Amino acid sequence: MKIDILGCGSAFSLLNNTSAIRVIDNAGYQLLIDCGPTIPRALWQRGLEVNDIDALFFTHIHPDHCTGLTALLNHWKSFQRTKPLIIWSQPAHRPALLQLANLANWPESGLCFAIDWRDSTPEWRWQNWLLRTAFTHHEIPNLALRIEAPGATLFYSGDGRPTPESIALMAGADLAFQECASATALPDDASHGDFPDCLALFTRLKLPALGLYHCHDCARPILAQACQPHPGLFVSEEGMTFELPLRRGETR
Repeated sequence: MKIDILGCGSAFSLLNNTSAIRVIDNAGYQLLIDCGPTIPRALWQRGLEVNDIDALFFTHIHPDHCTGLTALLNHWKSFQRTKPLIIWSQPAHRPALLQLANLANWPESGLCFAIDWRDSTPEWRWQNWLLRTAFTHHEIPNLALRIEAPGATLFYSGDGRPTPESIALMAGADLAFQECASATALPDDASHGDFPDCLALFTRLKLPALGLYHCHDCARPILAQACQPHPGLFVSEEGMTFELPLRRGETR
């Protein structure tokens, strides 16, 4: 399993793309997790073909996680994508995503490829993967995602503070990504993660590697310094790539 960090910034970052990753199966299948407004450009810069992405998973539909869908679908339509696309989302979030998809081809109706809209459920299988979800604590329902492939496990939190359910999903991951907006502790009822909580999870779960992302611009230098004494704990950077299972020292 390969992981490509497309973006690691907060909603209004001046420095980084909005948070999203691309996950590539050993057989070549590609899953895009979230698609905020700057993510289509990040994909175009990688020189991907229009049929390369097989599926999208949306953790939730705050604009910085979903509004790039319109530009991405419009690009694929303009350059004649032919492969059907799978999109997983929470059922209640589907109407907003459909509006974004329809805008990609407005005022006409329909694209030149099929979209297979599927509900995110607690557990399902796709290709060689087992995918499992759990809710975090966020302003709107957000689903963390765990992907289990032969010999490798990835966890991606989406937005929000960890919950007992998302922590259980994170446990045992070879590589985990946890949203960390603040370098200092936030109230327990806050809807974003913070460094003290992330460090406690990293230590308690004995994670091999934990990447912090969705960090506010002003917090990133402080977070990077705070991670230094803890091998395997790091601040995500755009363009970072990983291949699971990790070899020692590959997180930096």
